[in-house]
Amino acid sequence: MNGKKGAANNIKMKNHIKVGGKLLQTTKSYNQLKQKQKDKIAQWMYEETRKFHEQTGEFPTAKTDDAVIAAVYDHIEAADIWIPYGEIASRYQGKRAKICERIQKEDTLRKHPPDTVIFMNMCMVCRGNEVLALDKVNNTYTGTTFPGGHVETRETFHDAVVREILEETGLRIKNPVLKGIYHWYRDGFHNVGYLYRADQFEGELKSSEEGRVYWIPREEYEQKELAVGMHRVLMIMDSDEFSECFMDVKEDGSIEEHMF
Repeated sequence: MNGKKGAANNIKMKNHIKVGGKLLQTTKSYNQLKQKQKDKIAQWMYEETRKFHEQTGEFPTAKTDDAVIAAVYDHIEAADIWIPYGEIASRYQGKRAKICERIQKEDTLRKHPPDTVIFMNMCMVCRGNEVLALDKVNNTYTGTTFPGGHVETRETFHDAVVREILEETGLRIKNPVLKGIYHWYRDGFHNVGYLYRADQFEGELKSSEEGRVYWIPREEYEQKELAVGMHRVLMIMDSDEFSECFMDVKEDGSIEEHMF
């Protein structure tokens, strides 16, 4: 009796399955949803991503986004929306980077009022003809770059670059030399990056959550998929002709670059 009832409630047809008295399309795509349903799902994706970030201090990646996708799908089921789980997983994986970028911008706005200056640093650590590369894994800034980070409150630029390199590589650099400045204006923020070079260091190389670090011949480094702006950074690092690069990102998305 129970077996027959279960069979009646779970009747498979071509591209459909009957569950709980409803005939559900197993091949239904995300684009077939109503716009209001899409809007709700987009909001749940944002909310669950922010919750993940606040709870872990990190942004979800391809290796950690299962928890976010499962939480979003719980909302979908509670709202009695039918869409295959794989469709939601695929949709989120395609939108994850933009959602994380939105959250990062919102957090930056909370910490820094518009039209303020944010100080950062980057250091090219050299060992003979090799440089120390960092493959960045941040959702909003990817590619091969040099280690570095933000200057903290009441911290000198020198101390900031020494601290950041230690945190991201395990190496404590000595006597870093300031080579120039790379700065850009975008979304109301003037970001100023101080560029250093260091040939002296101590410690054992180790990667961090920022990405993998490794030694690579300089000529091979330039063949990597470099992060945005790194070609200009290398121009400053390599010569005394240039000591400053300014990138102005306009509201329409166009970019103006000036080298000095």
